[in-house]
Amino acid sequence: MTTSERLSARLQALLGAACMSTEEAQIAAYAIASRRPAVVVRPETQEQAVEVLALAGRERLAVVPWGQGTQMHLGALPQRYDLALCLGRLQRIVEYDAANLTVIAEAGLPLCEVYRVSLPERQFLPLGFPGTEASLGGLLVTNSSGVKRSRYGSLRDLLLGVRVALPDGSLTRCGGRVVKNVAGYDMNKLFIGSLGAFGVVLETTYRLAALPEDDRLLALVFPTLAQATAVAAAVQASPLLPSALILLHAGAAEATPLPLQVGPEQVVLLLNFDGPHEDVARQIRDSRALGQPHGSLAEAVVTGEELLALWASQERWQAAPAAAAPARLQLRLGVLPSHLGDAIGTLTTRSAGMQPPVSWRADYMQGQVFVHIQLGQAGAEDIGPIVSDWLARLRAQLCQWYGYCVVAYAPAMLRQQLDVWGKSPSGQLLRLYKQRFDPHGVLNPGRYVAEL
Repeated sequence: MTTSERLSARLQALLGAACMSTEEAQIAAYAIASRRPAVVVRPETQEQAVEVLALAGRERLAVVPWGQGTQMHLGALPQRYDLALCLGRLQRIVEYDAANLTVIAEAGLPLCEVYRVSLPERQFLPLGFPGTEASLGGLLVTNSSGVKRSRYGSLRDLLLGVRVALPDGSLTRCGGRVVKNVAGYDMNKLFIGSLGAFGVVLETTYRLAALPEDDRLLALVFPTLAQATAVAAAVQASPLLPSALILLHAGAAEATPLPLQVGPEQVVLLLNFDGPHEDVARQIRDSRALGQPHGSLAEAVVTGEELLALWASQERWQAAPAAAAPARLQLRLGVLPSHLGDAIGTLTTRSAGMQPPVSWRADYMQGQVFVHIQLGQAGAEDIGPIVSDWLARLRAQLCQWYGYCVVAYAPAMLRQQLDVWGKSPSGQLLRLYKQRFDPHGVLNPGRYVAEL
């Protein structure tokens, strides 16, 4: 009996045949680039998930947790991969307390299901839109805060508590059910953005928000990036309270359902406001007035189903490309809003040996830029050194502005040649966390924290 067959037999005895699979089609569905698991495990309860993780810890097996699988393109390739731990069956809503605007749900529950339950109570979880399929646990470990972060806060603000399984088979609960629930270290924050490197999130507690009476978006087209960022800065400095303030390159604007014609060098500024009808109408008028002196060329107001379609297009734009799409590199930049225009200018400046077309979208108030770079027809072995050198110079420039750059997606062969995360001042601290919570490298080895 092979090692894989022995493992399958042990898991079948532990969980039953219905909760695991070694079929080739299933294994391929849980591949991460060239890495494939030996077994796919789908526990039906949190207790089963804990048992699987305890077995993996004892046997030193490499486990990659999965939610709905919408963001598995993030991070470096796992250095080892024995078990795919799919949490997609953990979709139970443990408690929904509408009076206190909180929801406790298992980590595999998609965000769209939270909307389905909470919208009749005129409440929502502002980490996406009603069609978002990402799981609550996946949103947490990738630190995905949604487009309305400026008004409703980031995931760090909305997360109240987590229940986490550790590789030694123990369970830990952090936080609670109310906002002021921490005495001592706020351990919730350790698991946010961790890609499951320190523990497997099984249950989450989130704070909800009241559904606004009105929700509209004003789209303004400007001849140049400088004019668009000038208006964005003016809005940020004004008494206006946008839920989102987003800049779109012409290429990114083409991927949206906006009813606007955008020229190659033009930039679209999206201003989203929600709240009472009168308040939203006033802020739209004031934003329009701020844009006129800076040369706005065209405008459109989007609401209702059209606005939801716009947010859906933004989520698709940040997802990994389809297998048949042209090869591309996707980056996420972080920089102070005052240097956001400079960072985008650095991206679009052509350099020797690498002159791909660049498309981008930027969250102005959060100082984040999401970038698409088409890689052309060259093989990864040919373009790898060019991209690595260009990326190093880009990071050096961003560092001068207290910024960073991470690789959100790259084709498999290129991904192996790149430093996905770049140098981080917290790198040593993360390795200490890994040593404390997962000393044997069971969880996502090498994907977020380098092997110890």
